[in-house]
Amino acid sequence: MGRRARARAAAPAAPAWVPDADRLLGAAARRVRVVGANTPVNLGEELARLADAWERRGAEPPRFTYAPAQDHGELRRAMETAAERLERQGELGAVYAGRAREIAAEAAVCEAAGGPGCWAAARRRYAARDGFDERADALAAAWLEEPAEAAPGDGERVRSDDERAPGSLVSRMRREIGAQRLPLRVVIADIAPLAATGDGVIQVARGRMLTHDDVERTVLHEIEGHAAPSVRAAALPLGIFAIGTAHGGDDQEGWALARERAAGYLTGLRRTELGLRHLAARSVERGAGFVETVRLLEARGARSARDALRIAARVHRGGGLAREVVYLPALLRVEAMLLAQPALGQVLASGRVAVGAAASLSSWATASS
Repeated sequence: MGRRARARAAAPAAPAWVPDADRLLGAAARRVRVVGANTPVNLGEELARLADAWERRGAEPPRFTYAPAQDHGELRRAMETAAERLERQGELGAVYAGRAREIAAEAAVCEAAGGPGCWAAARRRYAARDGFDERADALAAAWLEEPAEAAPGDGERVRSDDERAPGSLVSRMRREIGAQRLPLRVVIADIAPLAATGDGVIQVARGRMLTHDDVERTVLHEIEGHAAPSVRAAALPLGIFAIGTAHGGDDQEGWALARERAAGYLTGLRRTELGLRHLAARSVERGAGFVETVRLLEARGARSARDALRIAARVHRGGGLAREVVYLPALLRVEAMLLAQPALGQVLASGRVAVGAAASLSSWATASS
């Protein structure tokens, strides 16, 4: 028997309740799309209008519009009921129960998207978890004290969606997917981030002018941080790897940033951007309005009013989502785990798994590696 076959044979059998739990939570998670529900349908045009207005007339708040919010009341109740049942199933059941309750919390955020209840619902979902939140404040402050220096070669740029240019983001992403034989497509889309990984697809932003480091960092972030773990998760015996544990989506962002830092890409302007996002998200937590956040960003190192407006729009979307507040704490949490228990890195690389759930799921992740 080969090594891989012996490893698979050593995998513990999934408890009898797992398939039903996977189907229930998986269907609910596919319906609850926090970022999509809280992204204004007029984001691009409104940012352009705001930039013009601030230049011509001075500060004014945005006029974002949103798609009609869905009623997730039945789904939320089903998740709470499932959580009560699952938490009686031992250690693994507690992991599933935690995710069920998180889905219910995310559904509440989606129901409130664009309305006055979004801020409170988002604060419940993205509440501080541990001491890494305060350490992240210190990290962001330190980064923003550093000169925001561009890396060598930052003057040379290529369009993100130029399919004829070997060094463009879309070309590099397709080559890396081919090299790793990942069953994913790359498509060009009108999205706010440079790239985004979804079910069976990686979206690349249209028409963005990027440096070589922008391209390489984004490819690393999406492939190693999100795409490869999602492919591995699909082959594992427990659906929770793909569905995600509670805080699994948060710590996967930390895992992706840790991959960036290990590769030397978390420097210069990238640090400044992440520091400003954290600062802006914290301002939303404190109840700051849109104009106040923009002014704060301008005072703390945003390169232009347009950059400040873009970051403010990101954290205020939905009416105060500010999910960026979890990114830097997750980076520090993941790096601390890798230092103390490096073997658990394989678990985080196998799906949307939170640091706190990694040990509970390690036997299922390593058994199928």
